[in-house]
Amino acid sequence: DKETGRELYEYFCECIRSKLLEMQCEIRSEELPKWYTRRRDYLSELDLEQKRQRQKHSKTDDNKQPFPTPDIPPQDIFRDGSKYSSWDENGFPMKDANGEELSKAATKKLKKIYDAHCKRHDKLKEQKKNNDDDSKSTNGDQNKGKTTGETGDNLAVKPPQPPPPMQWEGSLDPEFCHVVAGSFGKRQGLEFVSDMGPFVHSFQV
Repeated sequence: DKETGRELYEYFCECIRSKLLEMQCEIRSEELPKWYTRRRDYLSELDLEQKRQRQKHSKTDDNKQPFPTPDIPPQDIFRDGSKYSSWDENGFPMKDANGEELSKAATKKLKKIYDAHCKRHDKLKEQKKNNDDDSKSTNGDQNKGKTTGETGDNLAVKPPQPPPPMQWEGSLDPEFCHVVAGSFGKRQGLEFVSDMGPFVHSFQV
């Protein structure tokens, strides 16, 4: 759609200016502007986080056993009648859906998942217990020193600040390279003027 096209166009223009600014600072042995490095680091971290989220929500291979969430009791993680027909007192599967004993390889694989889940489950329980204790302690301290008109909103954690705005005009020297970007969605006029040879307009990004 048009809005997506506009975002891609603006991103393309930003990439061009970014490369030129880095080239300019490298050639002149200058440091990159602080706003640029902060913005670059922020966007890099944001991109990594988005990749982590995509990997986290990607489909699990059919041959792999997905890990259950740690809040599920260990005795319930294998209670699936479509896969198993018999379990021991701890909820560990003994026979498959056809009533046959599980192979040593399958048992070893499930045991590894079971043990790992038990650790995660115990860790979650311990964290909840500590959080409850901390919450009780914090609430008691707040009630002692609470003044009229004070609400929980004042104690809320502020979201991370957005990256600084782009400041190309004061950073990218037009004498080094003058970038002209037209308005998105309109017909653009383009003219090449050169008095330095046929390859003056060639550059690598």
